[in-house]
Amino acid sequence: MVRFLVQRPVAVIMSFLAVIVLGIAASGRLPVSLMPDIDIPEITVAVSRPDISSREIENSVVSVLRRSLMQVEGVDDIRSESRNGSAIIRMKFAFGNDIDLAFMEVNEKIDAAMNLLPRDLDRPRVIKASATDIPVFMLNITLADRAADPAAFADLSDFAGNIIRKRIEQLPEVAMADITGQVSREIFIRPDERKMQSLGITPEDIITAVNMNNVNVSSIMVRDGKYLYNLEFDTNLKGVDDIRNIWLKKEGKLLKIKDIAVVDLRVRRAGGLSFSDNRQAVVLAIIKEASARMENLEEKMDEMVSQFRSDYPQMEFEISQDQTRLLDYSLMNLRQSLISGGLLAFFIMFFFLRDARSPLIIGVSIPTTLVISLLFFYLVGLSINVISLAGLILGIGMMIDNSIVIIENITQWTDRGEKLINACVKGTTEVITPLISSVLTTCAVFVPLIFLSGTAGALFYDQAIAIIIGQGVSLLVGIMLLPTVYHLIYRSGREGALTRFVKRISLKNLEEKYEGGMNFFFRHRRAVMALFGVTIAVMLLFFFSMRKEEFPAIVQDEMTVMIDWNENIDLQENSARIQALVDQLGEKAVQTNSFVGEQQFIFTREYDQPYSSAKIYIRAAGYGAVDEIRELLMAYLPSRFPEAVMTIRPQENIFEKIFAASETPLVVEVALAAEKAVPPIERMMQINGLLAERWPGAGIMAPQLEEKIEIRLDPVRMLLYDIDPNIVYPAIRSALNRNEIGELRSSHQILPVVMAGNETPIGEHMSSGYVLNRHGARVPVNEICDVRRVRYYKAIMGNMASEYVPVEMNVSTNRPAQLTAEIEEALSAVPDLSLSFSGTLMTGQRLFRELALVLLVSLVLLYFILAAQFESLTQPLIVLLEIPIDIAGALFLVWLWGGTINIMTMIGIIVMSGVIINDSILKVDTINNLRKSGVELKEAIYTGGSRRLKPIIMVAMASLFSTLPMLFGSGLGNQLQRPMALALIGGMTLGTFVSLYFIPLAYWYIYRKREKKA
Repeated sequence: MVRFLVQRPVAVIMSFLAVIVLGIAASGRLPVSLMPDIDIPEITVAVSRPDISSREIENSVVSVLRRSLMQVEGVDDIRSESRNGSAIIRMKFAFGNDIDLAFMEVNEKIDAAMNLLPRDLDRPRVIKASATDIPVFMLNITLADRAADPAAFADLSDFAGNIIRKRIEQLPEVAMADITGQVSREIFIRPDERKMQSLGITPEDIITAVNMNNVNVSSIMVRDGKYLYNLEFDTNLKGVDDIRNIWLKKEGKLLKIKDIAVVDLRVRRAGGLSFSDNRQAVVLAIIKEASARMENLEEKMDEMVSQFRSDYPQMEFEISQDQTRLLDYSLMNLRQSLISGGLLAFFIMFFFLRDARSPLIIGVSIPTTLVISLLFFYLVGLSINVISLAGLILGIGMMIDNSIVIIENITQWTDRGEKLINACVKGTTEVITPLISSVLTTCAVFVPLIFLSGTAGALFYDQAIAIIIGQGVSLLVGIMLLPTVYHLIYRSGREGALTRFVKRISLKNLEEKYEGGMNFFFRHRRAVMALFGVTIAVMLLFFFSMRKEEFPAIVQDEMTVMIDWNENIDLQENSARIQALVDQLGEKAVQTNSFVGEQQFIFTREYDQPYSSAKIYIRAAGYGAVDEIRELLMAYLPSRFPEAVMTIRPQENIFEKIFAASETPLVVEVALAAEKAVPPIERMMQINGLLAERWPGAGIMAPQLEEKIEIRLDPVRMLLYDIDPNIVYPAIRSALNRNEIGELRSSHQILPVVMAGNETPIGEHMSSGYVLNRHGARVPVNEICDVRRVRYYKAIMGNMASEYVPVEMNVSTNRPAQLTAEIEEALSAVPDLSLSFSGTLMTGQRLFRELALVLLVSLVLLYFILAAQFESLTQPLIVLLEIPIDIAGALFLVWLWGGTINIMTMIGIIVMSGVIINDSILKVDTINNLRKSGVELKEAIYTGGSRRLKPIIMVAMASLFSTLPMLFGSGLGNQLQRPMALALIGGMTLGTFVSLYFIPLAYWYIYRKREKKA
């Protein structure tokens, strides 16, 4: 086949050019995103029940739903959080489950459970998440007039929700524009108490009149002769004037509501607000369509925002939390690493090949392989993202490896005097089998990555497939294109000026120096073997002593500050405190986004928070300002508000959100064993004290509590004063402006109708307010109610087993099982406790064990493939024995750089093993062929080593130089891949010496006795 291709250079080159054109066309159609598009195996159920306490929501709604949802097939874990007025239930599924089927089953379970839930409860929302549901950026919309009144902002809210949002969602690249920060209006009816008392009218009379005139009657089809008409009943109220003109009849007198009450529009009390740089804003979270290219979305949104600024000068538009900036920066860094690494590897060839033409052939093979690989990306459905692009970068060394092996082998045949065409044929044919074996070993190393459980397996599927595609294409290019191009370039036989220059600068006498090194190693073979044994022991020491974590830390210039004031402050006070805090940042912060109180997002669930909490996004003025802002906040907040609980974290990027990489290392979930309920507050304080005393540096904080006001009606006094209990609660709610009596449906919105009183503080109303008994007589509220203040948990957490109180511990350990045992021992003095544990320590250890198992499976597969190639059960052990030695080099460099063992480090070790094993395979194969031709053992080892010397060194240096730029880049892509690059560089550096000297020495030790017998 090779001869056939070499003799038809035009057909071969045209065929490859055609495929390259297809690859270029496909690259323009590949989706570009920060991360692969994967379904996150999680479903969220959101419960809304305004003005209901967390305990009542937990007892009447959440506990019922938890029991029902536990029956959903494939659910791994259920977590719930009940707060005043709302609750969230998060369901995690084993990865690989059909999340669409699970979504349907969850909806079925909720429908079935609705009969067991309170009848006034709105059906809970069910939300299915995927990586593309994570906002690409936020669009902040504010008023240009900073002195505008609240009514103007209400108009802005309507306009943003009904016009701006819909225009954005019309873009094909946008899946959804999630919204928060809107304020709405309501219609209020404030009765004149004196007029009502003189006329004998009660608030219930007004409520009855409004409801009677606001009836929603369905239309009917009627016949009139031969025509059919749709008959509608116009009984709905349309506006404020309709309510004002509603008639009442009392004791034979007719009057309108406007005669006895004020009816008007007002801005509805908001549960939360959002701010852009301390200016009240409506915020749109833009969610990308899964199949869209990120640069297309960025371009279209830039055009649309520019158009908005031109069309609506009374508004201001600002982009924040821009993931496209992160994407552009990260992909740009990785592309630069790809280009610079490839160029460095290319120029290295000139120093080894002693010929200007051979490196040029390799220089042609690399871009050809990359472009054709993009065509296969398109065919298999991969996108261009941080993970797949890093896979191509890591595969450059392997791509160059195949080219070097073929070109070096052809050159050796020409040096032996073979005709050029025969050298091309023999040199290529001779290495086809080991190259195929090399590709298979690469697949054996990377394919098991796909079987990682959870999101990690789905995420690194892209990397494994990218490397496998690169290797497969590289093999085809090496076998089909390289010998043809080699024959075309070398058939003239003339050496150019560049070749003569390269010969002068190339490295000389490498083979002689290598033989001198081999002599040294053979003279001290026992000490050398002992040294390699010590290296394996060092590897084990590093492996068990180095700190292990799930994912590497990433330096950012963005941060998120979460504050719980631990006080029952209202929204206005919360907003004032946040604005004062943001003012303290000054020029240290380039941009801020504040989310105060409850937010209205549907998909952006990390903003779920109570009214007394806030979340601030801060983009610092450079990396150095991040620490300054942190120190300022740590000094400012405790001094002004000592009760507040503050958490400062780096801004979550898509990678961290997918993997929950910012979760607490260890969470102790405390419950009562007998009752499966939360412990009393006093007992929980004792538990916190015991843990804080034992682990003082773990940052253990007291549970979040809130003060509540309990009102309890006295049944005896109710009977004594002849009061209907159903009158008391609406009367109190009206006095507090919280008594919603109906809805008015206008053309494009729904306006609540509220029965309002002269709003007074709750304490004042309970001491001086009154209610009417059945005879219309006034009865003071404090005569029939007992009022007391109590403290209770702000949120009630739940899992599949029971309710619990979380205790977060910021600890680090390589032995989480031992730590959890110590915690159980420390709390053994507290009776009737049930403890469970969660956090990144637990998930990280599970992922680490899976990666170790993947590495073991890879080694077993490698052994099978090598045994089949070598037709020997012993020789594969020679090759595999070098892996633990190379791992020692990888872990040493990671440790020296201050890194940890994490998933990226482990991936780097697997990549390194695949590259370095290929060199050893070809070396052992060369020695075997020499021995089969009758060469004596030691001579075969020396000769085989000399023949494979340059290819091994060039492949090692190509891999090192293609990876080296990752160590010094600052983008997310480089930071993410840096532990992988460190492991690869450390392992390759030591592995090159192992391939050059240890493999031949081990080969000699195994076969020396057989040679003597022969």
